[in-house]
Amino acid sequence: MSSAILAVTQMKVRDNRDMHLYPRGKKRFTPLGILFFSAFAVSTMIGLLIENLEKLFGSSDEEERRDLLRRVFEEQPRLRGGLADDQLEKLISSYGEEESGGMEGPLVCLLLACIIIKSGLLAFCLYAARRGESEIARTVAMDHRNDILGNSLVLLVVGGSVWCQNRNKGGEWLEKVDPASSLLLALYVLTCWLQTAAEQLRVLSDRRAEEEHAEAVVNFASGRLTNSGLHLVEASTYHIGEGYAAKLELEPDVSCHKTHSQVAEILDNLEKNMLSSNLEVMEVHARLRPSQKGADDMSWSAEYKR
Repeated sequence: MSSAILAVTQMKVRDNRDMHLYPRGKKRFTPLGILFFSAFAVSTMIGLLIENLEKLFGSSDEEERRDLLRRVFEEQPRLRGGLADDQLEKLISSYGEEESGGMEGPLVCLLLACIIIKSGLLAFCLYAARRGESEIARTVAMDHRNDILGNSLVLLVVGGSVWCQNRNKGGEWLEKVDPASSLLLALYVLTCWLQTAAEQLRVLSDRRAEEEHAEAVVNFASGRLTNSGLHLVEASTYHIGEGYAAKLELEPDVSCHKTHSQVAEILDNLEKNMLSSNLEVMEVHARLRPSQKGADDMSWSAEYKR
């Protein structure tokens, strides 16, 4: 299910057939897909938390069956057949163990195979994320990492339980090891996905871009405006999905005598150059700041609309 969610998201992002319907690009699809997957993972982990809490602090079905057997032998002493108390307790304790007996070997082999496969997938996703700078690949890599941790924990618990049983060690606490370890793992995975969801919410909230990127946008715009008769007054850069949007406010130089069409061409070229640059800018809104001068000195810029 998790792979399907992210695969559909990636296919939608890479589909160029309907780009005319998305004039601002599809950069928001990636954080939306990751956020949807995070919600799915969080709900799954919450279900595991509730289930393991019930196992830890509630009585299991197997324990209820054993209590029922004890009451039967207490009410019908003839059924004991001359068994001593310790022999009877050992018989009751072994009740139901034959149902899962002999499955440890195949289980360990399956877990080892899963860990090996997931390790290969984790390495590939980390490589793809580094080469393609893909958030989808990073998210899948984190999912594989959690699977490796979970399977390793199960392998450790199964091996430890079998070792204790073969040496007649442990007791009632041994039955609590599995839900306790699962509870801790579910808490860890839940924390990871909550952090991922919070990151995607920040990406989708149009928050201000990092100082380095904002400075790069200012330097790029200032460089393109050299000798154009206009200069940059204010620049606001903020996140939109995986990309950025830039809002630029310009003012004419004192010696500027550009016509309406010349100024419009300068603004259009600035927007096109910034969109085609490597600044990951998806939207550019460049406009002239309203002039405070006379009506015959660039006052028309207040009416200029993009």
